[in-house]
Amino acid sequence: MLQLWFDSALLGVAFLKPKRRGKTTIFHYQLVNTRFAELLGRTPIEFTQQPIGKFLPFIAETEFTQKVLTVFQTGVSQECQCSQPAENRLFSLTLTRLESQVVVNLQEIRIPEQAECASPSVIPQPQPPAILESNQLLQTVIYNSPIALALLRPVYQDGHIVDFRYLISNPSNCLLTGFRQEDMLSSSLLRLFPHLVQNSVFNRLVDVAQNGKAQHFNLRDELDPGPFWGNFSMLQVGTDVLLSIQDVTHLKDVEEELRQTNLELEQRVAERTAQVQQLSALQQAILTYAGQAIAATDTRGIIQLVNPALETLTGYQANELIGKVTPGALRDPFSHQNQITQLKSDVDDFSLTGEDIVTAYVTKHNFLRRENLLLAKDGKRIPVLSTVSGLYDEQNELMGFVDITTDITYLKKIEEALLHAQQRNELAIKAGKLGIWEWNLLTDELELEADFYTYFNLPNQPCFQRINEAISFVHPDDLDHVHACTEEVKRGRKRFNLEFRVVLPTTKSIHFLVVDGLRLHSDCDSVQRMVGVVVDRTTQRQSQYALQESERRYRTLVDTMQEVVFQTDTGGLWTYLNPAWQEITGFSIEESIGTRFLNYILPEDQARSQDLFEPLIARQKPYYRHVIRYIHKKGGYRWVEVFAQITVNEQDELTGTTGTLTDITERKKAEQALLESEQRFRQIAENVDEIFWISDIQKFRFLYVNPACEKLSGMSAEELYADPFSFTKVVVEEDRASLLAAFGDRNTDSVLQFRVHHRDGSIRWLSARRFTINNEEGIPTRHVGVATDVTMAMEKEQILEETLTKERTLNALKSQFITTASHEFRTPLASIISSIELVRHYANVNPPHSSTPSINKHSNTILKQVMALDELIADTLTISKIEEGNVRPQLESTNIVALIQELVSLNFASREDKRLVELEVTGQAVPVRIDKKLMMHVFTNLLSNAFKFSTKNPILAVRFAQQAVTITVSDKGLGIPQKDLPHLFRKFFRAGNVGHIKGTGLGLAICQEYINLQQGLLDVNSIEGVGTTFTITLRLRQHGTA
Repeated sequence: MLQLWFDSALLGVAFLKPKRRGKTTIFHYQLVNTRFAELLGRTPIEFTQQPIGKFLPFIAETEFTQKVLTVFQTGVSQECQCSQPAENRLFSLTLTRLESQVVVNLQEIRIPEQAECASPSVIPQPQPPAILESNQLLQTVIYNSPIALALLRPVYQDGHIVDFRYLISNPSNCLLTGFRQEDMLSSSLLRLFPHLVQNSVFNRLVDVAQNGKAQHFNLRDELDPGPFWGNFSMLQVGTDVLLSIQDVTHLKDVEEELRQTNLELEQRVAERTAQVQQLSALQQAILTYAGQAIAATDTRGIIQLVNPALETLTGYQANELIGKVTPGALRDPFSHQNQITQLKSDVDDFSLTGEDIVTAYVTKHNFLRRENLLLAKDGKRIPVLSTVSGLYDEQNELMGFVDITTDITYLKKIEEALLHAQQRNELAIKAGKLGIWEWNLLTDELELEADFYTYFNLPNQPCFQRINEAISFVHPDDLDHVHACTEEVKRGRKRFNLEFRVVLPTTKSIHFLVVDGLRLHSDCDSVQRMVGVVVDRTTQRQSQYALQESERRYRTLVDTMQEVVFQTDTGGLWTYLNPAWQEITGFSIEESIGTRFLNYILPEDQARSQDLFEPLIARQKPYYRHVIRYIHKKGGYRWVEVFAQITVNEQDELTGTTGTLTDITERKKAEQALLESEQRFRQIAENVDEIFWISDIQKFRFLYVNPACEKLSGMSAEELYADPFSFTKVVVEEDRASLLAAFGDRNTDSVLQFRVHHRDGSIRWLSARRFTINNEEGIPTRHVGVATDVTMAMEKEQILEETLTKERTLNALKSQFITTASHEFRTPLASIISSIELVRHYANVNPPHSSTPSINKHSNTILKQVMALDELIADTLTISKIEEGNVRPQLESTNIVALIQELVSLNFASREDKRLVELEVTGQAVPVRIDKKLMMHVFTNLLSNAFKFSTKNPILAVRFAQQAVTITVSDKGLGIPQKDLPHLFRKFFRAGNVGHIKGTGLGLAICQEYINLQQGLLDVNSIEGVGTTFTITLRLRQHGTA
């Protein structure tokens, strides 16, 4: 409707749009209506984008341009009348600013040949021809002007203006107010319009009448014809006031519509800008991870950037291509030259050759897509689809070219297979239609063209012979809708237009079909059939769904980002915030939108943030990045990294800012912790006696050396920083080579000892350990070393070594003595035993003598003492062998229960006191790996002690578990004092309560050594006066063996 009014308006209207050229503003015609063009003898199309002064012959171009510029800059409307004497034409010209444009109203004023509108009550007096002509012109202007005009004369009362009466009122004024001319001329202003006192129009008229200063203003008023917007002008004419009112209601409506349209456009632009900004973050990821090979070149075609996909496709590394070759170097020479030849005819400079032709073609057309062969590094030729396009900066200056290459090997392989199917489908898919269908409404028979079956690879034999058979393949979710539509057709519906989904019986794939149909009538006007076409819309629907899904993903991406994405207007008021805002600050989006961003910044940081915001809004810089503290709704604050940049509209007008807020509170805490850690490190490193250093792993140089180094060597840290190898000066010459070799191997941690010259002149031993520090990716970055003065330790170690050498010598002498003494003792003991046996024999062979009992008694005593001495010698020799390491266990898989039973049967079954060993076995018996001889000795010793120190039967219990076998020997005898238990397994130690009971004090020590040799454990638990339990634990190995 607005366009219809615009084109049919009786008033000429033109819209002028400003354009900046440097410091000058030039106006061009943006839009003109038919009347405007007719008044100037042109057509509307001739004005489009032309300079404003080109078609106005009745006003100088500079004068008109200045008026337009003044109205555009000040917003104050201007009116003027211009004449064209050659054609005896007079024009009324009005200039008004509307948003960012200037509206021109042009109307021709008819010059009458006589005073047609003169009042009949006035008799014209003879006047000079010039004055008469002027009056005629004035009357014509007044009575034909589309502007309401009234000449008002003040009515005074007590020296004050109390009203105005009409002297002149033109037809436009009558039309605007709804009063007849005679009614207005016979009445006063306030009598007709009393409300003018309330809306200040009357006061303005009084002010003009009294002060003579013209007034111009816009006002919305309501009169009998209805509400309207008026452009009011008040001018003093003598003592009277000329009131002109131009009805600008249409302009106001148009202005409001344009303003609403601009707001909607700005909102769309803002939304689109946000989407573009979201997509720009993906650009780098696309370049890095895109499956297509991408190369960017400069304007000469030399490669400047390649992505990993291109390296993979060609086999070349980036450093082999960048700055060295053009993309053409990666093409098969023969096919590439043929393509260059084809392009040459479409470039302007025929003297160009080679790659210059490709560059010129893309520069001219900004796009080149060709199939060609890629020549890989290994000589393989790969069919690819190459797309080359220009790369431009913000000033639309060519920066270079982007070559996107897609491997179409697979496509080429299937291209041939698809060719035949494509030819078959060519007829069926012409104009997007799959074929014509016909439905007999009387018999429900359905006919489909063969193309339909071919397109969907259905059997050649028709499978849709009736409408219900076709409906059976409709997607279940669409069945009700399809049934309803078919029933409506049967009831007389004329047209059939339906979109639904079908599930193909062969592939079970879903297709979107659009079916259009029209009923056909027979001669008797009864409905017989419906004929129509079916179109496959699957691709369009899938694209539509994909677009919706893409938009949903982008929105989800923004809504799930951990960083706050924001937008503000030019005043710093939030206009958009994503959900991360509430996560970081605690403030909801609803309560934050429309508030100033400074309200959420810690007061101490607000001034600095405002200082950064103002230059950005003033467009003195395109963006800023800084760290600031944002308050949290629940108290405290969060450290936030801010990135902000300006946003502009299509006219390059500032609209606000956009950017991100990243919560770096944890990083700040980590930095503070790191600082504190570094301070603690320095406090420790600079106050210890050990030398501490940090060095670079790539090139040997010291990064840090603590003061202990200078205390030891006299060399300052600065000297070592300047010359890292200067430390070798204090190293003893014999140790320098090994030290330099260790330091030269940067991949291995090392521990070494070396000697240095102390600053006091002495030689000190240092023990140094160097280890590697890796970064977060596990890459070695530094070496850290610690050197300790071990001179005293080395001296003690030397003394200890000498002591150990002496001890080994003494032990050897002791072992030699024990062996020699044992041999020397056993020889006479054997003689003594033989002699005692002979004495006992001869004393008892002859008839008993009175001295025989005495002889037997003393001989038995001598024999027992000799046997005890022999046992002591044997145990001493055993201990000596164990200490020398000459006892090696012979482990074998053994039935330990059977071994114990055999031992008990041989040694403890026929005792004179009739006591027996009580044997208990628990669990599933399994073989145990032991040394039978050593274990027989251990069992014999433990059972002998149990019989020796108790009067009751000892108990031997064997318990088999999953991981170990446990053997305990228990008695209820004397028990062992608590104070003696820690020393019980020491050599030659005997408990304090054994009294006269004989023993060597070596038996338990030997038992523990034998158990240790078999990787077992011997333990004791005893209560004095209650009894003693010895426990042997042997670990079971795999397959149930110990």
